[in-house]
Amino acid sequence: MTIRPKYVSIANNIEQAILLHKYQRKLPPIAELAKTFNTSKVTIVKSLKFLQYKSIVKPIRGHGTIILAEKERDISKKDNANEHVGFTERLKNTKLLSNKIISFDIREPTSKEAVILKLEKGDLVYDIIRQRLLSDFPVRLEYTIMPTKIIPGITTKVLKKSIYGYIEKILKLKIGKANRTFRADKSDAYDQLYLKCDISDPVLEIEQICFLDNGISFEYSQTRNRYDQGEVTLSQV
Repeated sequence: MTIRPKYVSIANNIEQAILLHKYQRKLPPIAELAKTFNTSKVTIVKSLKFLQYKSIVKPIRGHGTIILAEKERDISKKDNANEHVGFTERLKNTKLLSNKIISFDIREPTSKEAVILKLEKGDLVYDIIRQRLLSDFPVRLEYTIMPTKIIPGITTKVLKKSIYGYIEKILKLKIGKANRTFRADKSDAYDQLYLKCDISDPVLEIEQICFLDNGISFEYSQTRNRYDQGEVTLSQV
C-alpha cells in the first residue's frame, strides 16, 4: 500500500476538526498547528495548500487562514455534465492551477482514434498526457488525442497554459458540444504515481469526444480523477 504523505494526513485531520467545529472562523497560526501536530512549519504550509485546493480554507494576508463557508467549498472538484468548459477556464480566477507535461508526441492515430476523429490515411495526431495540479497538489490526469490538421501549432507553451484558450483565442475556432462517458475504474500505475492513489483506490474516468461548432471532432480524451477529488453533477432542463 502506498504511504500517504504526512501533509495529507495532517490536512485530513484538520478537515475533520473543522467538520466537528473544533475550529470556527479561522485556523490557528502555522506555528501553533506545527506544535499541535508535532511537525515542521513547512509541512503545515503544504497541508494548508492542500486544504486550499479542496476549497476548505483560504489564506488572507493580515487575517490568517480563513475557514470557508460550506457553500464555498468543493467548487474546484465539481464538474457539470451539462457544460463543456475547459478546466483552466473554469478555475481561471483562482490562480491556483498549473500543468505538468508528462508526455507530448506527434504520431499516427490508432485505428480506433482514426474512426472516432474521422481521420484519413496520413493524418497525424498529438498524443498528450498532462498532470493537472491545484495549489501544487495533483488532482487529475488527462490523456488527450487531437488531430494536427484541425488544431495546428500546439506546443509545450500551449500545454502549460490552456489548450481550449489557444483554440478559441489564437485559432479563432468555436468549441461546440461534447459526448461524455463516465465510469469507475481501478487505479493504475500512472494514477498511483501522478495522482498519489493507493493501489486499492478507485478513480473516476471521464471519456469524451469533443466537437467544434461546425460538427468536426477535434478531441478524444480520458480524464482520470481520484475518487475523493472529483464529482459530476447533472442538471435537468
